[in-house]
Amino acid sequence: MSDYTIITIARQYGSGGLKVAKRLAEELGVNCYDNELFAAVSKRVAIPDGFAGADSKRENLINAAKHNYNGEVLPSESDDFDSMEKLFKYQSSIIEEIAEKESCVIVGRCANYILGDKPNVIRVFIYAPMDFKIKRKSLVHDEMSEKQLENHINRIDSHRASYYKYYTGCEWTDATNYDIVLDCSKMGIQNCIDTIKEFIAIKKKYHN
Repeated sequence: MSDYTIITIARQYGSGGLKVAKRLAEELGVNCYDNELFAAVSKRVAIPDGFAGADSKRENLINAAKHNYNGEVLPSESDDFDSMEKLFKYQSSIIEEIAEKESCVIVGRCANYILGDKPNVIRVFIYAPMDFKIKRKSLVHDEMSEKQLENHINRIDSHRASYYKYYTGCEWTDATNYDIVLDCSKMGIQNCIDTIKEFIAIKKKYHN
């Protein structure tokens, strides 16, 4: 087993999963890769700033790739970079490269699937009930009503689920795709972090 430990964190929108990921990375003293992954893609294929987050919308992916490709990766005569499949492959290669070089936390991007065959990867899914997610997101979107927030949360999670299904053929919320599934509303941010750290220690002990 590699000395590196990779934690992939998939999370429902508003569940607190991103905060868990960032604080976990801080406590472990490792990098947390979220939008940074797309910054890396940008350097390779000239995806413009602000592209991060558009990966759940097929038309945005296709148009961004088509209109901003400058031949850095594919030959300049290539005419098929306007497929989200190619962009996903480049993103996957970046995830795999990162996993070969350092311990880290990787948020979303189907990383649990991409790295699923590696023994040093711990796959986490964080979720929460709707009322908890609405309460958390109301602090950010105080202009929205509860119903608007619920629709907003459902729309984003639907995009994430569709994105995951499209590339992996699996259900995003299926617990069998993960090593740990945590309800952040019942455990809280710090307890989620501590549980993941305990699992890391157990797994290392088991494999040593």
